[in-house]
Amino acid sequence: MLGWIGFAFAGFNGFSYWYGGFVLCFWVAFGTLNVSQRSSFWLACHRKTLFLLFYVALASSAFFADRFGVIFHLWFYPLYEGVWMLWVYLVLYPFGGLAVLELLYFLSAKFGASLRFVAHPATFWHIFFDVLESLLFIMTLGALILGVIGVTAAVPLVGILALLWVVSALIKMRFHIRHSAHYILVVILTALCATFLHEFPNTVAHEWIYQAVPAFGLLLNYVLLGVPLWVWVGYCWLTLFPLRLWIFVALHPRIK
Repeated sequence: MLGWIGFAFAGFNGFSYWYGGFVLCFWVAFGTLNVSQRSSFWLACHRKTLFLLFYVALASSAFFADRFGVIFHLWFYPLYEGVWMLWVYLVLYPFGGLAVLELLYFLSAKFGASLRFVAHPATFWHIFFDVLESLLFIMTLGALILGVIGVTAAVPLVGILALLWVVSALIKMRFHIRHSAHYILVVILTALCATFLHEFPNTVAHEWIYQAVPAFGLLLNYVLLGVPLWVWVGYCWLTLFPLRLWIFVALHPRIK
């Protein structure tokens, strides 16, 4: 447990390579606490093939999201280039997502809203939001990939699609989770906590640096506690995205 705290304090003290150790230790520490819930750390220990599939899905998706951000000058890495970017793509991003997922499991259990999926009756709105959420999820990933390969350069379009997907995903939860309103609050709390834990040490360490994005306007570029407002909003997406992959790759086969 002390490992991730130590790396976070190292970041606050200006150690520029703090994040890799932080997310690895955080994932192990909270995964151990969540082991009774069969979260991602349990999966890595007991169902290695399925965990590897989830890891590959998370890492490959994060690769395109990061390349989009770098290409369109949303952020940059002053310390990494060339082969060292493998550390970013194979460790920082996937284990960052795993750390957020374990935080979500931990908070949901503490607030009595454990991640348990149920099969509610398939009403019209149930089916509508199931389809809409899936379409928006695919469209968001598609827009990211098209941006990376140079087909389109519409940063606002990707932002709008991502926000629409977040809203549809939260609504979709209502049809698949017990005590959905309670759980949505846990998701929002997780996003806020994740922003603090993953971003605040970096305001000193500068392992990555965010840039002003003219397409987002003055409001979203406003810096709140050292972090741009669009990053605070973006952590809702960064919280739900690993959860969405987790549901599809790992959790869905266990729905009864």
